[in-house]
Amino acid sequence: MSRFNPLHPAEGAVPPEGVRFVDLHVEPWGDNSKVRVHLRLTPFTKPPNLIATLTDADDLEVASILIIENIDFDLVFTMHIRPVDAPGPFELSARIEYDDLGVVDTKSIHFKLPSN
Repeated sequence: MSRFNPLHPAEGAVPPEGVRFVDLHVEPWGDNSKVRVHLRLTPFTKPPNLIATLTDADDLEVASILIIENIDFDLVFTMHIRPVDAPGPFELSARIEYDDLGVVDTKSIHFKLPSN
């Protein structure tokens, strides 16, 4: 797994204002109560904060995550949908931000669970 190392910057690492999403996609779990989120970032010279919010068809937040000073370029995490019977389709919105710069990139995707 590629990750930030301040002593050995990754090849092609960009400063905070240049950090972008390379990939963002979800993989529903079999029981439709959670999703696995796959996220890839450009290599960076300073660890960013990552915020991801999952909303349902009524635009209500059903899951969220905040990762402070993320060090991974590729990461996977699980978001639990609450309530489990939230209506789809869903929207996953993610953003990359820095305390001193604010938001530097955003990405959103829409998806349905297999039973929705």
